[in-house]
Amino acid sequence: MAFKLPVKKKPPKQQQVDNTAARKAVQDWLPWKDIAGGVITRKDGQVVAVLKVEPFNLALKSENEKMRVITAVHEALNGQREAFQILSLGRPVDLDAYLKGLQDLARETGNPARKKLLQEYTRYVATLVASGEALERRYYILLPGKEQVEVLQRAHELASNLERSGLKVRVCSDQEIIDLLFVFTHPAQAAFERPPLFAGPYLPPVLSG
Repeated sequence: MAFKLPVKKKPPKQQQVDNTAARKAVQDWLPWKDIAGGVITRKDGQVVAVLKVEPFNLALKSENEKMRVITAVHEALNGQREAFQILSLGRPVDLDAYLKGLQDLARETGNPARKKLLQEYTRYVATLVASGEALERRYYILLPGKEQVEVLQRAHELASNLERSGLKVRVCSDQEIIDLLFVFTHPAQAAFERPPLFAGPYLPPVLSG
């Protein structure tokens, strides 16, 4: 016969202290301490503005257009006198709803040829989902500096210069920065979980395990 030793439950106050300690330990590990006013505040005191650059299909352009775009981007980036970082981030795409829609279409259609095409395409999409290869690629430019006003001004100027090449660029809001950091710190969960909504100073998430 197996005996179970009684487990002493922690009082609510002690549990709250433990949760606070766990959150503090995570905050100590993360390299930033706050997100507010359109910038990331790092623990070394520097602030970082973030630009989001929409994907751009250069292959569809003529040779002259390709050269124009490349030259404009080169000039915009080459004009930066301070350090910057380009970040390419892959985010898993949740295709479950899309897959269910394809299955419903295949089941409801009365055209045998269309049904066969839909079934084949559904199997292809299901293979992508199972392999984890369905990614949405996002591109960012990180601009660090000492002063919030300075880095934001620099970010708006760079965004304006890059837009002359035909790129779609914008300075990220607090919520968009939180979204970026959520995908960066939770890559496996990003496909089916949304980042927390911004409602004041940002507290980094508690990492389990």
